[in-house]
Amino acid sequence: MDLQDEITKEAEKLAKYSALYQSSLPPPLANSTQLSDSAEEELLEECNEAWRELGEFQNKLTLADVREVVQDSENPLAVLLARERALLAELNIQKNRTSKPLITNQEVLTCLGKQELQNTDRQLEMILSCVRTRKKSLQDELAREQKWLQEQLEMEKSLLEKLEDQQQQNFLALSKNSVIHKMKINMEKVTLQKEKLLSALGNFLDEHYPPPSDEAAGRKTARLSSRTDENTANFMTLHEILEHLMTKTMKSPHDPYLELDATFWPPFVEALLRYGVILRHPDDPHRVRLEEFDQ
Repeated sequence: MDLQDEITKEAEKLAKYSALYQSSLPPPLANSTQLSDSAEEELLEECNEAWRELGEFQNKLTLADVREVVQDSENPLAVLLARERALLAELNIQKNRTSKPLITNQEVLTCLGKQELQNTDRQLEMILSCVRTRKKSLQDELAREQKWLQEQLEMEKSLLEKLEDQQQQNFLALSKNSVIHKMKINMEKVTLQKEKLLSALGNFLDEHYPPPSDEAAGRKTARLSSRTDENTANFMTLHEILEHLMTKTMKSPHDPYLELDATFWPPFVEALLRYGVILRHPDDPHRVRLEEFDQ
């Protein structure tokens, strides 16, 4: 078998196993075969020959005349030119030399090639081990980062839910405050309307039902013998009578009747009874109450 074909097959085998590094490490190559006796003798002979040539070169260098180094402090350019010529001559010699391989035996070269492939295989195995360790570390780090990301997403979701609830509560609070504000406005309007109505009622009563004068009160009360000894000048106005009746109805709806006394002017009481504004107590005619207009 040709040396080149054998080395090519070994390289293809190594490449094939290296392509499967994801699943398992490539198996070690077969150990290189032992050299035959003839190959060892030939290799030893070549080594001795190389050592002999090296000794000869060393002897020649020892016996050779050492050229004096050109030194001229007054003319340094000449020194540099001389060194240049020497270097150019040595360069031409090196170019014209033909390198001779130290080893020409095919069996020895095959063994060396196998050893080099095994060294390369071991280096690739170490690199693969480092890569797998790094991959495992990166996978663990990725898992931790994904877990942290999931926790952050859950926290964000929780915060968004709390924010939405808070916004809903704020909206309800604003709505409630808006309703309360509207109720306050309506109450103010009702209070203002009530004051206007009371004012209009007071003006109407003062205009059409003025307070009784002393002379008129004296004539009316003279007809009532039971009232002749009372002070007839201290009568309530119709406006005050209605206020007392409404206050009594609001404070004690279970007993809305008001006791008639000397401060009630009889014509005002009769007018209220005639127009159905007040009603007498069915058992006591001296007690009256406001008509229930909402019934």
